[in-house]
Amino acid sequence: MRKIGLLGGTFDPIHIGHILLGRWAQESFSLDEVWFIPAGVPYMKAFGKVTSPMLRLQMTELAIIEEQNMKVCDIELDRKRQTYTYETLELLREKFPKDEFFFIFGEDCLNNLKIWKNPERILSNCEIIAATRGFASDIENMRDKAGELTAEFGGRIHIMEFPALDISSTLIRERVNKGLSIKHLVPENVEGFISDMLLYK
Repeated sequence: MRKIGLLGGTFDPIHIGHILLGRWAQESFSLDEVWFIPAGVPYMKAFGKVTSPMLRLQMTELAIIEEQNMKVCDIELDRKRQTYTYETLELLREKFPKDEFFFIFGEDCLNNLKIWKNPERILSNCEIIAATRGFASDIENMRDKAGELTAEFGGRIHIMEFPALDISSTLIRERVNKGLSIKHLVPENVEGFISDMLLYK
């Protein structure tokens, strides 16, 4: 049985914070692999402008090309409609019944998990690894929130201490649009891909 971390997101673009989060979780919980799952049509951004799935997939593949025990899972890209986390987890459990899944996300997602589609089906199909934003005060609040969620929906939620990184895909898109450098915010090959494809201009 493998222990597999799942890191989902729009990845528009993927940045070093995503990769560090995956690596941190892998080392902290002895995960065999971490799979990055680019969203096809993210339901929380269904009416916003999102770069095409194939371009986001390519950027994600480039970002982890030299990372050990990390891979890209394109399970959500085949769906033309909005994608939901519980559906993805159920499909993965059906396809890989012998593996154990850990869904990795940050504090904001933990706070909003209750309003996600079918949170009880999420928690019944994986364990959650929720990363702090680097502040000691976050930990107790997150533990309290995790306790509330598991009391209502079941499952297991782990709180993982993670350093504060003030990096976001929004920041990167804005900097590209202004002609500013994104060096060290994204992997070098992703930076080159964004430039070559004239993304975010």
